[in-house]
Amino acid sequence: MYHQNSVEIFDFQMLPGKVEKLEDQNVHLWRINRNVYLEKKNYSEYFLSEDEQNRAQRFRFRKDHDLFVMGRYITKVMLAYYTDTTPESVKIVPDSFGKPRCDMNLFFNISHSGDQLFLGFSTTEIGVDIERIDSEADTEKIGERHFSEVEFQNLMSYPKNERVEVFFEIWTKKEALIKGIGKGLSIPLQGFNIYSPNGEVLWELQSENKYGKWNVQNIEAKQGFKSAIATQNKGFEIKYFCHDK
Repeated sequence: MYHQNSVEIFDFQMLPGKVEKLEDQNVHLWRINRNVYLEKKNYSEYFLSEDEQNRAQRFRFRKDHDLFVMGRYITKVMLAYYTDTTPESVKIVPDSFGKPRCDMNLFFNISHSGDQLFLGFSTTEIGVDIERIDSEADTEKIGERHFSEVEFQNLMSYPKNERVEVFFEIWTKKEALIKGIGKGLSIPLQGFNIYSPNGEVLWELQSENKYGKWNVQNIEAKQGFKSAIATQNKGFEIKYFCHDK
């Protein structure tokens, strides 16, 4: 059974009971304000493995240490809830490409930017990304280098004052896909196109078709941010939870 004390420490008003368990066609997304948990110190190293604690100690700045601990703590509490186990028993280990995985029949992915933590949980492979919009980003230069021709032409079709928003919509979709597949930058960013009527990823390079069918879409984010999800779970239903206070 789920460790009730973990819920009390974690202080999620919606856990347990009000959040349904994951079904095959469901994806659960969580967007969390990290500063709220830093201020409340509403996390603990208690559930971290020895390796995770050692990794936390290697951070130079205390805030980076605390953010890492908090992210792992929250992730383990959630994984325990979804799998009817205890956070102490959840093991998160990187695979050979560095993608974090758990030793349970559940897939998850994590992203963070600024004060935002973004987590996705699914019964199939999943990737998520959140980025704070940087108005100083050289969208034309980066887009020309990393976007497919279709994506770049779409970006350039917008007026200059709108391109930053569009750039980060494209960028987060591409990052979410790369994270979902979990092979890192061995997959060229120019090798796929995220523009299609139904959100299906179109592979520009035939050699990349081996990664199968993926769908990407942008997800509502806090003002000043963009976020996206990538999944192989066709016809999935998204349930989205925000915890900003």
